[in-house]
Amino acid sequence: MTQLKEIAEGLERSGHRFLWVVKRPPQEHLGTKQLHDTTREFELGSVLPSGFIERTKERGLVVNSWAPQVDVLSRESVGGFASHCGWNSVLEGVVAGVPMIAWPLHAEQHVNRNVMVEDMKVAVAVEQREGEGFVTGEEVEKRVRELMESERGKEIRERSLKFKDMARDAFGEFGSSTKALANLVQTWNDN
Repeated sequence: MTQLKEIAEGLERSGHRFLWVVKRPPQEHLGTKQLHDTTREFELGSVLPSGFIERTKERGLVVNSWAPQVDVLSRESVGGFASHCGWNSVLEGVVAGVPMIAWPLHAEQHVNRNVMVEDMKVAVAVEQREGEGFVTGEEVEKRVRELMESERGKEIRERSLKFKDMARDAFGEFGSSTKALANLVQTWNDN
């Protein structure tokens, strides 16, 4: 819950509009973290700083458990997306042309972050505490501002839109993805 409070403080201090999906945090039980059903709704006030929702209600929306990510990302008003860098989320962000704040937690997510930040240049990376991945509120604020206000953020937004166009073209009638799928189906039909 400390991490949630740091995120809240960073979002609040950034001054930017936001939609934040908060999942039920793991519960401490006898010194171990146990996951409970993370899809059920719960009381947000129990995990966020006192008064946060009220103070940010004019520019922020906090929902618990789930939001239709593809639908949200496809909205033109979305200026950025904080992602844990899972492959589906990365693809959804790239196809939507949304620049990202890369915050990996596990396994291949760290590799995905490196590709997004270093190779594709469609994301900024958060600085995490070694070993545990903890990110301070100051770091959240800094990365939101970097993505939304800086010259580097502008370049990332422009690059993200180019990748969106490339993805759209790949899925078009004569695009590389369409051709590859047609070739695969043809191979199956020939066998």
